[in-house]
Parts: sequence; structure tokens; C-alpha cells
Amino acid sequence: MKKNGKNNIEVNDQKRILVLGGGFAGIEVLRRLEKKFENDFTIDISMVSKDNFLLFTPMLPEVASGMIETRHIVTPIRAFCKRARFYEATVRSIDFQKRQVVISNVTDNRNGPENCHDQTLDYDYLVVSLGGETNFFGMDDVRKCSYTMKSLGDAIVLRNHVIDMLEQASMEQDRESRQSLMTFVVVGGGFAGVETVGELNALVRDAVRDFYHDVDVKDIRVFLVDAGGKMLPEVTDDLSKFATQKLKESGIDIILQNPVSLATQYDVKLKDGTVIATHTLVWAGGVTPEKIVKELQCEHDKSGRIVVDGYMEVKGIDGTYALGDCASITDTHTGRPYPPTAQNAVEEAKVVANNLISTIRGGNKISFNYKSRGMMAQIGKKKGVGILFGVKTHGLLAWMIWRSYYLSSLPTMEKKLRVLTDWSIDMFFKPDVTRLKIFTENQEAQAKTSDSTNQVSKHESKSETT
Repeated sequence: MKKNGKNNIEVNDQKRILVLGGGFAGIEVLRRLEKKFENDFTIDISMVSKDNFLLFTPMLPEVASGMIETRHIVTPIRAFCKRARFYEATVRSIDFQKRQVVISNVTDNRNGPENCHDQTLDYDYLVVSLGGETNFFGMDDVRKCSYTMKSLGDAIVLRNHVIDMLEQASMEQDRESRQSLMTFVVVGGGFAGVETVGELNALVRDAVRDFYHDVDVKDIRVFLVDAGGKMLPEVTDDLSKFATQKLKESGIDIILQNPVSLATQYDVKLKDGTVIATHTLVWAGGVTPEKIVKELQCEHDKSGRIVVDGYMEVKGIDGTYALGDCASITDTHTGRPYPPTAQNAVEEAKVVANNLISTIRGGNKISFNYKSRGMMAQIGKKKGVGILFGVKTHGLLAWMIWRSYYLSSLPTMEKKLRVLTDWSIDMFFKPDVTRLKIFTENQEAQAKTSDSTNQVSKHESKSETT
């Protein structure tokens, strides 16, 4: 029989726990399992994640605005793997009957085709926390023409694009063209959309004031569009109204009950026929489970999320748990499914870890019955809204609470110090408008060659016509 060399334990005697997904939910489960089974090598723990880092998503808008440095909101997953095995790979398939997961590790060769290596992992207990992806509601044109705010790459690409718009606008002589370059549309009135539009608006206006003197601040137009009847539907009406008022005061135009119906590279069309000329559409209109989650042979809700019972177990499948954005669990306090927030994901992870440990070691399982401590949103510089332990707050106090809470939630002291330093620097210095062109020297040379060839072709074509 095959043995674990380090501890001379027969593999067949081990209980294998496999965690899929390296977000808030998956990492919290991993941390608790490692702490409990720290010296028990009869328990084999593995994690699979498409990225090798935990992304602190609540601070993504601040990365897009350049307030926080990119690496300061990511933590390597291996920093949490004290004894767990980690695979940076994509989940290809999950077989509940065989208790097997097929993963794929894609290697991007610099000068050749990608190499794809598949591997099959066996498990006794499975934790599915694969998160979700941006929901475009079937609108392929929006998918192709919009920017999203779901990943670190999204924030970097959006920041580069916004600065590119500023650079182009500073050279544009035509007023109408300059206005379209300086028009930014964010779709989604939830927390992600509101916080993104607040940071985007501040970045553009500060940059024009401090650096782009050829651009008239009157040419800047920032829109927040939502299909619903109010901003931040998760908070009370009075807090929603306060947030709406403050966003308007900062120069943001808010359009409600008028969803996007069509998008191109140069404009956005709304349901009522309104057309907004813009080169920048940011889509924060919701989250949907990944395709692999929707296709699993288990019960799903109407949105495709996995239905779990009160113990966070997938209904009808023993030893399999689901949590986070890909799971649907009813809140007994409201009668509606819990919203896909980081706060809920962490609390769900505590229940999953406890029930896994109880199943393996014996003990009482606990059900998930969590009442949110509150909800906070940052709506611009030194402004916020929120409900904390039933108490409504807004303005500077809410903004300070938002920052304090999320700073304390960062996983390591190093990241806390780095983010705190970034915030401190931002208070005293102008925004950084450096645009990082992500090209290697070879790629840049190829681009120049291509441009030169195109120019020659155009010249030849013009000569022949003459």
C-alpha cells in the first residue's frame, strides 16, 4: 500500500478532505480544519483554486482608483497551507458518485501553445466554494463591450483604460468627442456598483484638476444606472436616499428603473431609448454561479446556485458541502436566500468546518442561523452609509467605520500595515496617473512593426488611388 512518507501513514487509512475555491469561504474552512487537525495526519486536506492568492474583494474599487497598491489586497494561499496540499488549477468536473474531481493546470508557454495537464483527485469529503462570475443576463454585446470588477485583473485593466481616456481627451480638439471620452457609465446599484462609481468619479475629477489642464471639468459625466427603484436595496430607504443624495452632490448622475438594453464600443442604450455616448461601460450588475456549478447533478435554485440544508450540506449528497456565492441557503429571519457577501461567506465557513469536524471526530452538528451584524458601503471620499447592529450611520463616521472594519479583516498584519500606509499616503499626495502598458519588449517591437506595415500599406493604397 502507498504510504505518506512524512508520517508513514497508509493513504487508504486517511480521510481526504478536498476544498474547491480559494475565496473567503474556502480559506476560512481551510484555516479551521488545519487548526483542528494540525498534528493529525490521518486527515489529508487539499485545496484547489484557479488563483494562488486570496483576493480581498471589498477593496477592489480602491485598487482601480490607484489608492491601494495591487499586491496589498492579495495574500498567497500557500501562506494558509501549513500542512494542506495546494493546487493552482481549474476545476473541470465533479463526480459525486465516484467522489472524484478532475482539475486542469494550464501552462502558458511564452513562445508556444499552452500546455494543459489534467489530474484526478479522490475525496471522502468535499467543500464546494467556487464563488461566482459576473451576470450579464444573456446580453453578449454588454459582455464584449463592458469592463467588470470581479478580479484583480479587472481593476488593473479598468484603471489603465480610464487613464487612457484622460490622455486621449487631453489631445482631443472636438468638444463632442472629448465629452464622450470623459463619460463613464457604471451599471449596478448594489454595493459593488456604488463603491466603484464613487472611486471612479473621485479618480477622474482629481486627475483632471491636478494633471489634465486641457480637459474641462464640465466635460466629465459619470452615470450610475440600475434597473431597480433605489440605490443600495440592502439598506433602509432613508440610508438609500442619503447615499443617492451624496452621490449626486459629488457629480454623479443616477438613472433608476431604466436598465441597459444595448451596448457598443461607443455608446450605451437604455430601455427607454436614451443613448449615452461613452467609451467606458463598467458592469457591476450581479453575480451568477459558474457553469460547472450549474451543471452539477444536484438541486439548484432558479439562479443556478446549489441548494443546501441548514447544516450547509448539499441536499441528497452525503459528505458534500457548499457555501459562499455558489450556494443557496434560506435566511430564517427574512425568508429569502442569504446575499452573497464576504461576511456571510465567512460565517457559513465556520459552520461547515464545525460540521465536518463533528462528522469525522464525532460531536454535534450546528445549523446555519446567522443574523447580519450590519452592512456598510463607501460612497466616495470620506463618505459612507451603513447599518451596524441595527444602528443607522452615514457620512464621515460611516466611512471611518467601513475602513476600520475592513482593515481589521485583512488576513495578515503585513497587509494591514501596507493598506494603512497606502491610505495615509493618499491623504497627502496627488493621485498617481501612471498607466502601465502590459507589454514585453518583444511584444512592443512586434506592435511597432505592425504599425509601420499598416502605415506603408495605407501610403501605397493612397498612391495607387492618386
